[in-house]
Amino acid sequence: MNENEAKERIEKLKAEIWRLNKAYFVDDKSEVSEDVRDSLKKELIELENEFPDLIAPDSPTQRVGAPLDGRLPKVRHITPKESLTDAFSFEELEDWKDQMLRALGKEEYDFEYLCELKIDGLNISLVYERKPYGSVGPGGRHVLARALTRGNGIEGEDVTHTVRTIESLPLALDLSDSNSAPDVIEISGEVYMPKKALEKLNANLTESERFANPRNAAAGTVRQLDPKIASKRDLNIFCYGLDGETSNSLGIKKQIDLMRSLMKFGMPVHKDFVLVSSLNEADKLYKDFETKRDSLPFDIDGVVLKVNDRRTQKELGSTAKAPRWARAYKFPAEQKTARILDIELQVGRTGAVTPVAIMTPVQIAGTTVTRATLHNEDEISRLDARIGDTVIIQKAGDIIPEVVEVIKNLRPNGSKKFRFPVKCPSCSSDLERPGDEAVTRCPNPQCAWKLRGQTEHMASRQALDIEGLGKETIDALFDMDIIHSPADIFFLSQEHLSRVPLFKEKKTGNLLSAIEKARRPALPRFIFALGIRHIGRENAEILAKCVKWPEGETKKIKGIRPTEILKTIRGLDIENFSAIDGIGPVLAQSIVNWAKEKSSEAMLDKMEKGGVIAVIEEGSHAPQVFKGKTFVLTGTLPDLSREEAKKMIKERGGKVSSSVSKKTDFVLAGTEPGSKFGQANELGIKIIDEDGFKKMLS
Repeated sequence: MNENEAKERIEKLKAEIWRLNKAYFVDDKSEVSEDVRDSLKKELIELENEFPDLIAPDSPTQRVGAPLDGRLPKVRHITPKESLTDAFSFEELEDWKDQMLRALGKEEYDFEYLCELKIDGLNISLVYERKPYGSVGPGGRHVLARALTRGNGIEGEDVTHTVRTIESLPLALDLSDSNSAPDVIEISGEVYMPKKALEKLNANLTESERFANPRNAAAGTVRQLDPKIASKRDLNIFCYGLDGETSNSLGIKKQIDLMRSLMKFGMPVHKDFVLVSSLNEADKLYKDFETKRDSLPFDIDGVVLKVNDRRTQKELGSTAKAPRWARAYKFPAEQKTARILDIELQVGRTGAVTPVAIMTPVQIAGTTVTRATLHNEDEISRLDARIGDTVIIQKAGDIIPEVVEVIKNLRPNGSKKFRFPVKCPSCSSDLERPGDEAVTRCPNPQCAWKLRGQTEHMASRQALDIEGLGKETIDALFDMDIIHSPADIFFLSQEHLSRVPLFKEKKTGNLLSAIEKARRPALPRFIFALGIRHIGRENAEILAKCVKWPEGETKKIKGIRPTEILKTIRGLDIENFSAIDGIGPVLAQSIVNWAKEKSSEAMLDKMEKGGVIAVIEEGSHAPQVFKGKTFVLTGTLPDLSREEAKKMIKERGGKVSSSVSKKTDFVLAGTEPGSKFGQANELGIKIIDEDGFKKMLS
């Protein structure tokens, strides 16, 4: 056989092996025996050994590569990854629908929902890139280039070497008949381990090595450095997402069409997705799968509902963390019983004092639980939880263990009610509880436990993202009197870290590099890192727009000094902040209170001395053509989503209001405008369409 004949034979073998693999692993149809598939693969291996120049990345023989020699590299996602907001009751689904109606400016709307099983696995992003090779034609073939974990949503771990061992996953997509497909395609999926595969795996592991549940096993396997280990563990994947550019290029208008497109690509998709026209239908489906979940070959923890119309999805947009057009309708948490051995108190970064039950160990949702939150003083009183009680616990959202009920018939004789302290367990300051709050707080800004929590928050991924500065390291630094406040991290040296257990030269260097990088945070990240009570990432972005760039210093420092930020915040009062769209009186009071604290000034001053300067990212300083102007949006715009239009207005100094008043300057109206259109006419407010709006942008 010459090289041309071998090339033709190899292409045919690859196509047939993939067809048989897809039938077996994806479509659950066994057309031939496993021996036949193995025989074809053996022939392919022999041909590739004879003609190594003909080995292609999408060959079935190339699923297992060489092991990595170190930690998993981190790679930036093409598009930021979002997580789903959970719903635990039908009432929460109804609230979600109301939220969407308000966001759309409609009183009623006939939503269609695509319902999919929520697989309990590990989220993975698959990137396929067009490669011009083989006999596919001039369009080439999209080849699996990389697979990334979700990570922090911005970047994930590169686990291509293990994910490509999944037999059901195509290593290449033949889209040569679709010239409109972009060169890079990103597909989202969930890697999981079937229940029987976990049983088989655990049977060959020691007791200490065994995995508690299929999800842990899948996550642990995907992160193996040696792909040969992963190839023996029977991982699988279901795909459900496709990047926006590809969806638009292929003209996908509905979520159900997206799923059908994935199936057409040859991607493994769980076929039990159902299109419903009401939440009642979705609830019925949810209850049906709740009764079936134990009989399924894999773990599920609920049903995902997605608005079917992709245009409506775009208009609804996303929060900082999650799409507004989807909900994870979660099954009730698994419940177990345990005995309370003690009740401890924890003080968080805002001073909130949280009682925690220390319990006899119990397995719940696949993990061993020994601690569960009792939330606050009122919850302890409601439960009448006492040391020695037998309690029912569950994981809230399958994450945080909580006590839900006390079995009082099993209460030991002589038990005493728990008395909530009046002094902080950390610093002995008098605790405070405002009349309108359920949470008791320590008011002392120098409380050691608060400062630890604030330091942990400042170093977290969503804040300054100081990799290597986790809770254990922070605790060690405080315990050894190396640091005493969050700002102290910017004065850490190699000498300091050499005293911390397990900090070798490489680990020390990595942390110091991460701290150096954190000295130039983007302004919204910096504000979020300050840990101002009630200020999340979205509010931090809003506040960043209020910070004045110091005149005459832009070119010199290329950023804003922390003390300048404080000066701006102190220059505004509660009324000023309350008037800002997205802030409101509660957040305004919190900001003003924080700015008054001497400890806030001391922290910012110390951070500045530590070399910290907040920077404004490129492109965030658009011409302030809407400064002082208030917009109201109504109806559906032809091209822009509501979120895109709002962003453009805010970036240019404008304000977006949800209601029309005499203070409104413009009403931006699309098709099918609501009552706001009529109100604007009555008040004589200028109404503009999308074209008029775009002309105003420059």
